[in-house]
Amino acid sequence: MPTKQKTLLFSAGFVSSIGSFAVICTCLATPGWVSGQIQFTGTNYSGIADINLGLFQTSHAKTITQGAAFDTQKTRHEVFQVLKETSSIKIIHILVILLLVIGLISSFLGSMTTCLNSVSNPYLTFLGPLGVYVWTGINGILILLAMILFAINIEANKLPKEIAVILDQTTDVFGSTQNTYGYSFWLLLLSVFLNCGTIVIISYYQHMRNSQQVEKERPMETASRDVILF
Repeated sequence: MPTKQKTLLFSAGFVSSIGSFAVICTCLATPGWVSGQIQFTGTNYSGIADINLGLFQTSHAKTITQGAAFDTQKTRHEVFQVLKETSSIKIIHILVILLLVIGLISSFLGSMTTCLNSVSNPYLTFLGPLGVYVWTGINGILILLAMILFAINIEANKLPKEIAVILDQTTDVFGSTQNTYGYSFWLLLLSVFLNCGTIVIISYYQHMRNSQQVEKERPMETASRDVILF
């Protein structure tokens, strides 16, 4: 059976790890990843197209700011039905989802490993603190890669503008775009911080255990020297 100290610390690590798992689930399920406002001009009017983008769904609406007075109702579409099959934008978007799914799996495995250590002392090395480090590290790296690729797809490949052009049924000309990242995107940073918290907690436990072992060995070393002296 693990000591009370180990149980408490690994339980805290489990809470942090399972929190990271819950955050990733939330980010995958919610649509608030990015909203884009794209300027457009028509024959005798101009306005703004609003694109709210999630990983799986997107909404589209147009608002006239100058000229003819008409607006379009907000419509919802499946992202994968909108983007072209051979588009590099779609490939990157799929890669972002895959990274998050793999990160979700690694987060689950890390939390289960942490939970196992809070109630037992595994004999296998990869089920101990090393396993927690590996799964938590993989999770954090995958999340950061997903965030970077998503931002590249938005800014470099102009994903909101691409969606606005595809969904538009008129001859309007689309211009500059202003993107605002939503809570679903920024929550991924919370998951990274929780992963860091898990690693810090487990590292603290190992540091304390090593210190205690050193303290136990010191009397033996002193006794051996005394025997040699006498």
